[in-house]
Amino acid sequence: MISEYAESLAGKLGFDRSLSQRVRQEVEDHLRDAVAADRGGDTLAAERRAIANFGDPQAIAAQFAVASLTRQTREIGVGVMLVIAGVFLAMTTRVTWYDLTQWAICDDLMALSEMVGLIDRSAFWLAVIGGAIGWATIRSHDEAFHPSYRKRLRRFFFLCAIATTGLISAVICDGVLTVLRLSGWEFSVDFLIPIFSMAVEVVCAAALVVNIRGAMRRMASAAAFLGPLPSN
Repeated sequence: MISEYAESLAGKLGFDRSLSQRVRQEVEDHLRDAVAADRGGDTLAAERRAIANFGDPQAIAAQFAVASLTRQTREIGVGVMLVIAGVFLAMTTRVTWYDLTQWAICDDLMALSEMVGLIDRSAFWLAVIGGAIGWATIRSHDEAFHPSYRKRLRRFFFLCAIATTGLISAVICDGVLTVLRLSGWEFSVDFLIPIFSMAVEVVCAAALVVNIRGAMRRMASAAAFLGPLPSN
């Protein structure tokens, strides 16, 4: 009975594998300790009493799910800001390299470069603002079962999507600007810094997309314990 109960509880937490495994082991150990301390003599009856005293698995799973949900949202918020910082560092490194090498863009590409640069800056600041507001939104400590928390959770998902979209757009624009900057020049070792910095940006953006998609699927499962999220 104890194994079945622990397995049932762990199954409800399947969206977070490490949490599920840890809870299963801890709950099973706790219940077996309770049975061992029971002096009733009937092991089966002692297991029933231990399980009854421990509580409804759905309610217990909800408590663990809320804790997992809170942790994951904060990790995503921090992750978004770290990735934005990494992309900014790569951008700054590349621009600094252009200045040091006095690497000018071809005159006939200047107008196009300025237009793409404007879009680039706008998209990047959209990512910064979306990420910062999202991170600040999820850092407050309202009770997770409270409707205000659920509203903020929905807002957080939306802001993460904005930040990710802005970051991807900025990386694409950076790629275009890099191609424009390298156009008309013969390949040399000086190309390595711009190419490497662009590779860093692409990896950062791709990692962010993959992690957010996976985390949002897990968070959606955890949020199911809170009930439907408000639409406004």
